[in-house]
Amino acid sequence: MRLIPLIPLQNFRKAFITGLLILPVSLSAQSQALYGGASLSASVEKELSRYFDLNVENEVRFFNNPIGFERNVTDAGLDYSLFDRKFKIGVYYAFLYLYNDNRRFEARHRSYFNLSYKEIVGQWTFSWRGRWQITHRNESRGEYKINPKQILKNKFQIEYSIFGKPWKSFISCDLYNDINNPAGNYLSRIRYQGGVSWRLNRTDYVDFFARYDRYADSREPAFLSLGVSWKWKL
Repeated sequence: MRLIPLIPLQNFRKAFITGLLILPVSLSAQSQALYGGASLSASVEKELSRYFDLNVENEVRFFNNPIGFERNVTDAGLDYSLFDRKFKIGVYYAFLYLYNDNRRFEARHRSYFNLSYKEIVGQWTFSWRGRWQITHRNESRGEYKINPKQILKNKFQIEYSIFGKPWKSFISCDLYNDINNPAGNYLSRIRYQGGVSWRLNRTDYVDFFARYDRYADSREPAFLSLGVSWKWKL
């Protein structure tokens, strides 16, 4: 297996800055408190057949709370591809272990169903992913008015690659909509993310990104975090 030559540092900086500059984050204009954090994740993607892919991922998030830990998420699922892998249907299960708002550790179970589509136009890739997410929360660790909580997510992403280069920049926007809230179903959260995806060789990829979460409720803090994600494609 031949490794791709190392990228000159100045080119890597340009790619990383490109991903960050397109984030529409105006921190000084926000009335919400801004908290910082970090994300580390690793995933494995295995092609089982022409149509089926198996995905397993583990993510750890850190946060500036009293203990520094926010959550650990392990998920696994299957994707079914159609139309030359442009369209995918996915079914997933996730186990969450987190430090909740009551300052207690809590285990949660989550299932979600994905629909996604991508289109490549020259050096650009445009993609959309819709997700119906159901989270069962532990009532013995906290009081929840909505349980299980259901959210509909729409993620829009744009990627730009340069021919012959092993990296590409990307930006995405996630829209979170409550769909079983007694107070009303509405857009509750927006997440922006931008960075660089770097192909190290034929199977290994690493992403460097910045993530900004803003909530519709101004009483909730906004989050700005940096992250690194590693992926193996087998």
